[in-house]
Amino acid sequence: MTLRVAWLDDLPHQGRARLRLSGPDARRFLQGTVTADIERLPVGRAVPAALLTVKGKIVAELVVLRAGDDTPDAPQLDVLVPRDIVDELVVLLDRHIVMDDVTVARDDEAIAAIVWDEDDPDRPPVAPDVERTVVETQHPLPGWLVVGPAAALRSALAQAVPVDADEFERARVESGSPGWRREVQPGFFPPEVGFVGAVAFDKGCYLGQEPLARIHARGQLHRVMVQVLAEQAVPVPVPLRAPEREDAGTWTTAVTLPSGACGLAIVRREFARPGTVLTTSDGRQVRVASGPLGDDPNVAART
Repeated sequence: MTLRVAWLDDLPHQGRARLRLSGPDARRFLQGTVTADIERLPVGRAVPAALLTVKGKIVAELVVLRAGDDTPDAPQLDVLVPRDIVDELVVLLDRHIVMDDVTVARDDEAIAAIVWDEDDPDRPPVAPDVERTVVETQHPLPGWLVVGPAAALRSALAQAVPVDADEFERARVESGSPGWRREVQPGFFPPEVGFVGAVAFDKGCYLGQEPLARIHARGQLHRVMVQVLAEQAVPVPVPLRAPEREDAGTWTTAVTLPSGACGLAIVRREFARPGTVLTTSDGRQVRVASGPLGDDPNVAART
């Protein structure tokens, strides 16, 4: 067994704070507030979600966890939020609670890690207990999400090999997982930054649903996320251009490889074809290596 662990608070932009939502209306409240389908979230799993403006633009990336300790009469949901905006999000969630019986409690003692076994990725790295939550996740990286008090987690995962920022970003690029403050930026629609996995198009109303529903129905989405390759990594974000269009996209994640560099980029849909060559402002070539990732399925079907 070769355990790898990514301590999220030790990685750029990946720090997460835990909010604990409890009360008889907790699940209903979250269902009507964020993009993911919380009602269908099984025990032992996590799901990515987004909190949106009324215009459907991203305010924050979220990860919602459902452990095995809640009941229909006393549900409890954990929500991991970007640590850099936790204060803002607590205020915002409290503001949305009007008639619901919900309590939002901030847990400042908890940290989070993504853990995976290179030999047996389906095997949980540690067992959940009263101190730690262990759930399967696809975001911010596929693996097992472990959350709990810092001392308890670091003791339980002492034998795991830590990954550094480059290793984490490389794994994220390979899996096509958009990152907070990289691809997933406030002010964008989730599908145009590869974050469509956070959106349940077939559930009931939630904040910002109508604009996303119109995009989904009409097939109008001009930007998408793709994987890219280059001869060397550069500090990102970097604007990308094409001969026929100055604003072709933005290179958002760059990771060094033995043979060059790989990364993720947000580009205009017409350039999201493997083999397309874009350039940076200083003339460096960046080759698109994939089609759209995390694309709206309705839009993808029409292109």
